[in-house]
Amino acid sequence: MKKEVDREELPNTAAFQDEFTRSLLDSPEEVEDGYYLYKSETGGYSMLWPKNAVTDGPPFYQKTKDSFEKIIFYDRKEEENYRYSFSTTYSTYGESIIDSSLGILSESVGYDGEYEKIETEKTRIYYAKSEEPLEHSTAYLYFGYILSKESQKGLEYVYSAQCIDKSKTNCDINIKKEEEKALHYMKTVKFNKDE
Repeated sequence: MKKEVDREELPNTAAFQDEFTRSLLDSPEEVEDGYYLYKSETGGYSMLWPKNAVTDGPPFYQKTKDSFEKIIFYDRKEEENYRYSFSTTYSTYGESIIDSSLGILSESVGYDGEYEKIETEKTRIYYAKSEEPLEHSTAYLYFGYILSKESQKGLEYVYSAQCIDKSKTNCDINIKKEEEKALHYMKTVKFNKDE
């Protein structure tokens, strides 16, 4: 939201009640049920933003001119015993350094395997998933590198779903549904054409 508005008039969602997160979002109108549209100030891309996801300022949000942007955002509900986290990194290197980009992504999530290539009309997604055992839970990671077919723009996308404490009975992560969600997030990323 590029202008300040009265909090009372805002949607009662975590994203719009948090001042910093609200400053990043374009409109309080949902573009899909449960999602707002995030349009990057780099001018390079847009993506879905879950209505209850928030981010803090730097270092969780970083931007360098129009060529780089990193955002770490999350949706955490103690009473429902879950935590979703997202990490996106936008750059303008594109296909030219895809092997290096995938190497960096693999290292950041501790993955040692192949990527599946998924084609959409305007993007190419290198996609993989893994599980990370934690002390009180398991994190299910879904990650990929999304490339524009029309430019050198790319977005590293990491989505993680986990129960905060798996010993509690309300730990209910459906890994098939979470993968569907992750793929939907990645397939709906849109890159803007270069002017």
